[in-house]
Amino acid sequence: MMSVFKYFSPGCTLFGFGCIQGIRDEIRYRNLKKAFVVTDHKLRETEIVKKVTAVLASEGTAYCLFSEFKPNPTTANINCGAKEFVDNHCDFLISVGGGSAHDCAKAISVVTAGGGKIEDYRGSDKSRRTYPLIAVTTTAGTGSECTLNYVVVDEKTKEKYGNGDRNVLPVLSVDDIELMMDMPASLTAGTGMDALTHAVEAYCSEDRALITSELAAAAVRLIFQHLENATLRPDQESREGMSVAQFLAGLAFGNAGCGLIHSMSHQLSAVYDLPHGLCNAVLMPVASRLNMKDQRAVERYALLGRSVFPLECSDMEAGQQAEYLIDRIEALSLTVGTKKSLTELGVREEDIPLLAEKTLHDASLRHNIYKPDKTEIEAAFRSLM
Repeated sequence: MMSVFKYFSPGCTLFGFGCIQGIRDEIRYRNLKKAFVVTDHKLRETEIVKKVTAVLASEGTAYCLFSEFKPNPTTANINCGAKEFVDNHCDFLISVGGGSAHDCAKAISVVTAGGGKIEDYRGSDKSRRTYPLIAVTTTAGTGSECTLNYVVVDEKTKEKYGNGDRNVLPVLSVDDIELMMDMPASLTAGTGMDALTHAVEAYCSEDRALITSELAAAAVRLIFQHLENATLRPDQESREGMSVAQFLAGLAFGNAGCGLIHSMSHQLSAVYDLPHGLCNAVLMPVASRLNMKDQRAVERYALLGRSVFPLECSDMEAGQQAEYLIDRIEALSLTVGTKKSLTELGVREEDIPLLAEKTLHDASLRHNIYKPDKTEIEAAFRSLM
Protein backbone atom coordinates (compact mmCIF):
# COMPACT_ATOMS: atom_id res chain seq x y z
CA MET A 1 0.00 0.00 0.00
CA MET A 2 1.39 3.42 -0.97
CA SER A 3 2.16 5.70 1.95
CA VAL A 4 0.41 9.05 2.30
CA PHE A 5 2.43 12.12 1.37
CA LYS A 6 1.44 15.61 2.55
CA TYR A 7 1.91 18.32 -0.07
CA PHE A 8 1.73 22.04 0.74
CA SER A 9 1.53 25.03 -1.62
CA PRO A 10 0.29 28.66 -1.59
CA GLY A 11 -3.41 29.41 -1.65
CA CYS A 12 -3.13 30.90 -5.14
CA THR A 13 -0.29 31.91 -7.47
CA LEU A 14 -0.25 34.49 -10.24
CA PHE A 15 2.13 34.14 -13.20
CA GLY A 16 2.67 36.48 -16.11
CA PHE A 17 3.89 39.87 -17.22
CA GLY A 18 2.08 42.54 -15.18
CA CYS A 19 0.16 40.04 -13.04
CA ILE A 20 0.84 42.16 -9.94
CA GLN A 21 -2.44 43.92 -10.69
CA GLY A 22 -4.18 40.77 -9.45
CA ILE A 23 -3.40 41.77 -5.87
CA ARG A 24 -6.54 43.90 -6.02
CA ASP A 25 -8.78 40.82 -6.19
CA GLU A 26 -7.22 39.32 -3.06
CA ILE A 27 -7.61 42.59 -1.14
CA ARG A 28 -11.28 42.82 -2.11
CA TYR A 29 -11.96 39.12 -1.46
CA ARG A 30 -10.52 39.30 2.06
CA ASN A 31 -11.69 42.86 2.79
CA LEU A 32 -8.16 43.85 3.80
CA LYS A 33 -7.59 47.36 5.12
CA LYS A 34 -3.91 48.14 5.81
CA ALA A 35 -0.79 46.48 4.46
CA PHE A 36 2.53 46.01 6.20
CA VAL A 37 4.90 46.06 3.22
CA VAL A 38 8.15 44.22 3.98
CA THR A 39 10.91 44.98 1.49
CA ASP A 40 14.68 45.26 1.37
CA HIS A 41 16.03 48.78 1.96
CA LYS A 42 17.68 48.67 -1.50
CA LEU A 43 14.30 48.05 -3.13
CA ARG A 44 12.33 50.48 -0.97
CA GLU A 45 12.71 53.52 -3.25
CA THR A 46 12.68 51.63 -6.56
CA GLU A 47 10.00 51.47 -9.22
CA ILE A 48 9.35 47.85 -8.24
CA VAL A 49 7.99 48.77 -4.82
CA LYS A 50 6.24 51.81 -6.27
CA LYS A 51 4.31 49.49 -8.60
CA VAL A 52 3.11 47.51 -5.59
CA THR A 53 2.13 50.58 -3.58
CA ALA A 54 0.39 52.02 -6.66
CA VAL A 55 -1.88 48.97 -6.71
CA LEU A 56 -2.66 49.54 -3.03
CA ALA A 57 -3.33 53.23 -3.64
CA SER A 58 -5.69 52.42 -6.51
CA GLU A 59 -7.74 50.30 -4.08
CA GLY A 60 -7.65 52.94 -1.35
CA THR A 61 -5.69 50.49 0.82
CA ALA A 62 -3.43 52.08 3.42
CA TYR A 63 0.09 50.77 3.98
CA CYS A 64 3.35 51.29 5.83
CA LEU A 65 6.82 50.20 4.75
CA PHE A 66 9.27 48.11 6.76
CA SER A 67 12.83 47.53 5.55
CA GLU A 68 14.91 47.32 8.74
CA PHE A 69 16.19 43.79 8.27
CA LYS A 70 19.38 42.13 7.08
CA PRO A 71 19.72 39.87 4.02
CA ASN A 72 19.64 37.05 6.59
CA PRO A 73 16.85 38.35 8.91
CA THR A 74 17.71 38.25 12.60
CA THR A 75 15.56 37.67 15.65
CA ALA A 76 15.94 41.37 16.53
CA ASN A 77 14.84 42.42 13.01
CA ILE A 78 11.74 40.23 13.22
CA ASN A 79 10.71 41.28 16.73
CA CYS A 80 11.14 44.94 15.76
CA GLY A 81 9.00 44.40 12.65
CA ALA A 82 6.28 42.73 14.70
CA LYS A 83 6.10 45.75 17.01
CA GLU A 84 5.78 48.12 14.04
CA PHE A 85 3.00 45.97 12.55
CA VAL A 86 1.00 46.22 15.76
CA ASP A 87 1.76 49.92 16.30
CA ASN A 88 0.53 50.72 12.77
CA HIS A 89 -2.68 48.68 13.15
CA CYS A 90 -2.07 46.58 10.02
CA ASP A 91 -4.16 43.54 9.14
CA PHE A 92 -2.08 41.86 6.40
CA LEU A 93 1.43 41.71 4.99
CA ILE A 94 2.94 42.10 1.54
CA SER A 95 6.52 40.93 1.11
CA VAL A 96 8.33 42.37 -1.92
CA GLY A 97 11.68 40.90 -2.89
CA GLY A 98 13.39 37.54 -2.51
CA GLY A 99 13.76 35.10 0.34
CA SER A 100 14.90 37.69 2.86
CA ALA A 101 11.70 39.73 2.56
CA HIS A 102 9.42 36.70 2.41
CA ASP A 103 11.04 34.96 5.38
CA CYS A 104 11.02 38.14 7.43
CA ALA A 105 7.33 38.74 6.67
CA LYS A 106 6.40 35.15 7.55
CA ALA A 107 8.16 35.43 10.89
CA ILE A 108 6.61 38.82 11.64
CA SER A 109 3.16 37.40 10.90
CA VAL A 110 3.72 34.58 13.38
CA VAL A 111 4.78 36.93 16.19
CA THR A 112 2.09 39.56 15.61
CA ALA A 113 -0.70 37.00 15.61
CA GLY A 114 0.54 34.93 18.51
CA GLY A 115 2.44 37.40 20.69
CA GLY A 116 5.78 36.98 22.39
CA LYS A 117 9.03 36.83 20.41
CA ILE A 118 10.13 34.86 17.36
CA GLU A 119 12.41 32.85 19.67
CA ASP A 120 9.22 31.34 21.14
CA TYR A 121 8.25 29.72 17.84
CA ARG A 122 11.27 27.59 17.00
CA GLY A 123 10.31 24.29 15.40
CA SER A 124 7.32 23.15 13.33
CA ASP A 125 3.75 24.46 13.34
CA LYS A 126 4.15 26.46 16.54
CA SER A 127 1.67 29.19 15.61
CA ARG A 128 -2.07 28.95 16.02
CA ARG A 129 -2.84 31.60 13.44
CA THR A 130 -1.14 34.27 11.34
CA TYR A 131 -2.12 37.33 9.35
CA PRO A 132 -2.63 36.94 5.58
CA LEU A 133 0.57 37.23 3.54
CA ILE A 134 0.84 38.23 -0.12
CA ALA A 135 4.33 37.37 -1.40
CA VAL A 136 5.54 39.37 -4.42
CA THR A 137 8.70 37.83 -5.83
CA THR A 138 11.32 39.98 -7.56
CA THR A 139 14.06 37.33 -7.83
CA ALA A 140 14.02 33.89 -9.40
CA GLY A 141 15.60 31.62 -6.87
CA THR A 142 14.56 31.33 -3.25
CA GLY A 143 11.11 29.79 -3.72
CA SER A 144 10.10 31.23 -0.35
CA GLU A 145 6.87 32.57 -1.83
CA CYS A 146 5.56 29.01 -2.18
CA THR A 147 6.81 27.26 0.98
CA LEU A 148 5.85 26.96 4.63
CA ASN A 149 9.49 27.42 5.67
CA TYR A 150 11.32 30.50 6.90
CA VAL A 151 14.81 30.96 8.29
CA VAL A 152 15.94 33.06 11.23
CA VAL A 153 19.40 34.11 12.43
CA ASP A 154 19.98 34.32 16.16
CA GLU A 155 22.62 37.04 16.28
CA LYS A 156 23.61 36.13 19.83
CA THR A 157 24.56 32.54 19.03
CA LYS A 158 25.44 33.11 15.32
CA GLU A 159 22.98 30.35 14.47
CA LYS A 160 20.78 30.21 11.40
CA TYR A 161 17.84 27.86 11.71
CA GLY A 162 14.64 27.11 9.86
CA ASN A 163 11.08 26.97 11.13
CA GLY A 164 8.22 25.27 9.33
CA ASP A 165 4.66 26.42 9.79
CA ARG A 166 1.71 25.75 7.50
CA ASN A 167 0.07 28.97 8.68
CA VAL A 168 2.74 31.10 6.99
CA LEU A 169 1.99 29.84 3.49
CA PRO A 170 1.11 32.92 1.44
CA VAL A 171 -2.55 33.33 0.60
CA LEU A 172 -1.33 34.77 -2.70
CA SER A 173 2.01 34.31 -4.43
CA VAL A 174 2.85 36.74 -7.25
CA ASP A 175 5.51 35.80 -9.83
CA ASP A 176 5.43 38.82 -12.12
CA ILE A 177 8.36 38.66 -14.56
CA GLU A 178 7.96 42.37 -15.30
CA LEU A 179 9.43 42.97 -11.83
CA MET A 180 12.39 40.68 -12.64
CA MET A 181 13.43 42.13 -15.98
CA ASP A 182 16.06 44.50 -14.57
CA MET A 183 17.59 42.16 -11.98
CA PRO A 184 21.39 42.58 -11.90
CA ALA A 185 23.47 39.70 -13.28
CA SER A 186 25.02 38.80 -9.91
CA LEU A 187 21.63 38.53 -8.23
CA THR A 188 20.21 36.55 -11.17
CA ALA A 189 23.12 34.11 -10.96
CA GLY A 190 23.07 33.70 -7.18
CA THR A 191 19.33 33.20 -6.89
CA GLY A 192 19.28 30.95 -9.94
CA MET A 193 21.94 28.69 -8.44
CA ASP A 194 19.94 28.72 -5.21
CA ALA A 195 16.95 27.35 -7.14
CA LEU A 196 19.19 24.69 -8.70
CA THR A 197 20.35 23.66 -5.23
CA HIS A 198 16.75 23.40 -4.02
CA ALA A 199 15.83 21.17 -6.95
CA VAL A 200 18.88 18.88 -6.73
CA GLU A 201 18.61 18.44 -2.97
CA ALA A 202 14.86 17.82 -3.12
CA TYR A 203 15.40 15.22 -5.84
CA CYS A 204 17.93 13.38 -3.64
CA SER A 205 16.10 13.87 -0.35
CA GLU A 206 15.34 10.94 1.92
CA ASP A 207 11.84 12.40 2.22
CA ARG A 208 11.14 12.75 -1.49
CA ALA A 209 8.00 11.56 -3.22
CA LEU A 210 7.21 11.10 -6.89
CA ILE A 211 5.55 14.51 -7.10
CA THR A 212 8.54 16.35 -5.59
CA SER A 213 11.01 14.43 -7.76
CA GLU A 214 9.12 15.32 -10.94
CA LEU A 215 8.86 18.97 -9.91
CA ALA A 216 12.58 19.03 -9.13
CA ALA A 217 13.63 17.41 -12.40
CA ALA A 218 11.53 19.87 -14.39
CA ALA A 219 13.12 22.75 -12.47
CA VAL A 220 16.65 21.51 -13.18
CA ARG A 221 15.89 21.21 -16.91
CA LEU A 222 14.52 24.75 -17.03
CA ILE A 223 17.49 26.16 -15.12
CA PHE A 224 20.00 24.62 -17.50
CA GLN A 225 17.96 25.99 -20.40
CA HIS A 226 17.54 29.54 -19.10
CA LEU A 227 19.94 30.61 -16.33
CA GLU A 228 22.88 31.45 -18.58
CA ASN A 229 20.75 33.68 -20.80
CA ALA A 230 18.92 35.22 -17.85
CA THR A 231 22.28 36.17 -16.34
CA LEU A 232 24.26 37.23 -19.40
CA ARG A 233 21.64 37.99 -22.07
CA PRO A 234 18.36 38.53 -20.21
CA ASP A 235 15.12 38.58 -22.16
CA GLN A 236 11.49 37.85 -21.40
CA GLU A 237 11.77 34.15 -22.32
CA SER A 238 14.73 33.47 -20.01
CA ARG A 239 13.16 35.47 -17.16
CA GLU A 240 9.92 33.52 -17.49
CA GLY A 241 11.80 30.23 -17.64
CA MET A 242 13.68 31.02 -14.44
CA SER A 243 10.53 32.29 -12.73
CA VAL A 244 8.77 28.98 -13.34
CA ALA A 245 11.90 26.95 -12.52
CA GLN A 246 12.40 28.54 -9.13
CA PHE A 247 8.72 28.08 -8.29
CA LEU A 248 8.81 24.38 -9.15
CA ALA A 249 12.04 24.00 -7.16
CA GLY A 250 10.39 25.79 -4.24
CA LEU A 251 7.45 23.40 -4.27
CA ALA A 252 9.87 20.47 -4.45
CA PHE A 253 12.14 21.41 -1.55
CA GLY A 254 9.28 22.94 0.45
CA ASN A 255 7.74 19.48 0.63
CA ALA A 256 10.77 17.15 0.45
CA GLY A 257 13.38 19.21 2.29
CA CYS A 258 16.96 20.11 1.44
CA GLY A 259 20.20 18.51 2.62
CA LEU A 260 23.92 18.83 3.23
CA ILE A 261 24.46 21.81 0.92
CA HIS A 262 21.94 23.90 2.82
CA SER A 263 23.21 22.66 6.17
CA MET A 264 26.70 23.93 5.30
CA SER A 265 25.43 27.09 3.61
CA HIS A 266 23.35 28.13 6.61
CA GLN A 267 26.51 28.36 8.69
CA LEU A 268 28.28 30.63 6.20
CA SER A 269 25.24 32.94 6.16
CA ALA A 270 24.96 32.98 9.95
CA VAL A 271 28.65 33.53 10.76
CA TYR A 272 29.63 35.81 7.86
CA ASP A 273 26.25 37.19 6.70
CA LEU A 274 26.97 35.98 3.15
CA PRO A 275 24.34 35.71 0.38
CA HIS A 276 22.57 32.38 0.70
CA GLY A 277 22.36 31.59 -3.01
CA LEU A 278 26.04 32.30 -3.63
CA CYS A 279 27.02 30.05 -0.72
CA ASN A 280 24.90 27.24 -2.13
CA ALA A 281 26.51 27.65 -5.55
CA VAL A 282 30.01 27.45 -4.08
CA LEU A 283 29.20 24.40 -1.94
CA MET A 284 27.04 22.38 -4.35
CA PRO A 285 29.74 20.44 -6.27
CA VAL A 286 31.88 19.45 -3.27
CA ALA A 287 28.89 18.56 -1.06
CA SER A 288 27.30 16.54 -3.87
CA ARG A 289 30.53 14.56 -4.38
CA LEU A 290 30.69 13.92 -0.64
CA ASN A 291 27.16 12.52 -0.80
CA MET A 292 28.29 10.06 -3.45
CA LYS A 293 29.96 8.01 -0.74
CA ASP A 294 26.48 6.50 -0.44
CA GLN A 295 25.49 4.43 -3.46
CA ARG A 296 21.86 5.50 -3.10
CA ALA A 297 22.94 9.09 -3.71
CA VAL A 298 24.95 8.02 -6.76
CA GLU A 299 21.84 6.37 -8.18
CA ARG A 300 19.75 9.48 -7.52
CA TYR A 301 22.25 11.83 -9.17
CA ALA A 302 22.53 9.42 -12.08
CA LEU A 303 18.76 9.26 -12.53
CA LEU A 304 18.56 13.05 -12.47
CA GLY A 305 21.45 13.27 -14.93
CA ARG A 306 19.66 10.92 -17.34
CA SER A 307 16.46 12.91 -16.98
CA VAL A 308 18.09 16.28 -17.74
CA PHE A 309 20.80 15.17 -20.20
CA PRO A 310 19.41 11.98 -21.83
CA LEU A 311 21.58 12.06 -24.95
CA GLU A 312 24.83 12.89 -23.19
CA CYS A 313 24.26 10.22 -20.53
CA SER A 314 22.98 7.47 -22.82
CA ASP A 315 26.21 5.44 -22.99
CA MET A 316 27.44 6.11 -19.43
CA GLU A 317 27.33 3.98 -16.32
CA ALA A 318 25.54 5.30 -13.23
CA GLY A 319 28.67 6.68 -11.59
CA GLN A 320 29.64 8.51 -14.76
CA GLN A 321 26.13 9.92 -15.13
CA ALA A 322 26.24 11.26 -11.58
CA GLU A 323 29.66 12.82 -12.16
CA TYR A 324 28.49 14.31 -15.45
CA LEU A 325 25.58 16.04 -13.72
CA ILE A 326 27.86 17.52 -11.06
CA ASP A 327 30.40 18.57 -13.71
CA ARG A 328 27.63 20.40 -15.59
CA ILE A 329 26.52 22.13 -12.39
CA GLU A 330 30.09 23.27 -11.77
CA ALA A 331 30.44 24.49 -15.37
CA LEU A 332 27.19 26.46 -15.13
CA SER A 333 28.38 28.06 -11.90
CA LEU A 334 31.61 29.12 -13.63
CA THR A 335 29.69 30.55 -16.60
CA VAL A 336 27.35 32.69 -14.49
CA GLY A 337 30.08 33.85 -12.11
CA THR A 338 29.25 32.06 -8.86
CA LYS A 339 32.25 29.70 -8.80
CA LYS A 340 34.38 31.25 -6.07
CA SER A 341 36.65 30.16 -3.25
CA LEU A 342 35.61 30.51 0.37
CA THR A 343 38.70 32.66 0.90
CA GLU A 344 37.31 35.15 -1.63
CA LEU A 345 34.13 35.28 0.44
CA GLY A 346 36.04 36.08 3.62
CA VAL A 347 35.82 32.68 5.30
CA ARG A 348 38.59 32.08 7.85
CA GLU A 349 40.45 28.78 8.15
CA GLU A 350 40.25 28.88 11.94
CA ASP A 351 36.43 28.96 11.80
CA ILE A 352 36.09 25.71 9.87
CA PRO A 353 35.74 23.42 12.94
CA LEU A 354 32.94 25.68 14.21
CA LEU A 355 31.23 25.68 10.79
CA ALA A 356 31.43 21.89 10.62
CA GLU A 357 30.08 21.44 14.14
CA LYS A 358 27.13 23.72 13.42
CA THR A 359 26.48 21.86 10.15
CA LEU A 360 26.03 18.59 12.05
CA HIS A 361 23.22 20.17 14.09
CA ASP A 362 21.42 21.84 11.18
CA ALA A 363 17.87 20.60 10.64
CA SER A 364 18.26 20.21 6.86
CA LEU A 365 20.81 17.44 7.35
CA ARG A 366 18.10 15.01 8.41
CA HIS A 367 16.86 14.88 4.79
CA ASN A 368 20.30 14.01 3.41
CA ILE A 369 20.93 10.44 2.22
CA TYR A 370 24.56 10.37 3.32
CA LYS A 371 25.37 11.29 6.91
CA PRO A 372 28.89 12.78 6.94
CA ASP A 373 30.95 13.15 10.09
CA LYS A 374 32.63 16.32 11.29
CA THR A 375 36.00 15.42 9.77
CA GLU A 376 34.44 14.97 6.32
CA ILE A 377 32.57 18.27 6.56
CA GLU A 378 35.72 20.10 7.66
CA ALA A 379 37.57 18.61 4.69
CA ALA A 380 34.80 19.74 2.34
CA PHE A 381 35.03 23.30 3.63
CA ARG A 382 38.84 23.29 3.42
CA SER A 383 38.82 22.02 -0.15
CA LEU A 384 37.05 25.26 -1.15
CA MET A 385 39.46 27.69 0.54
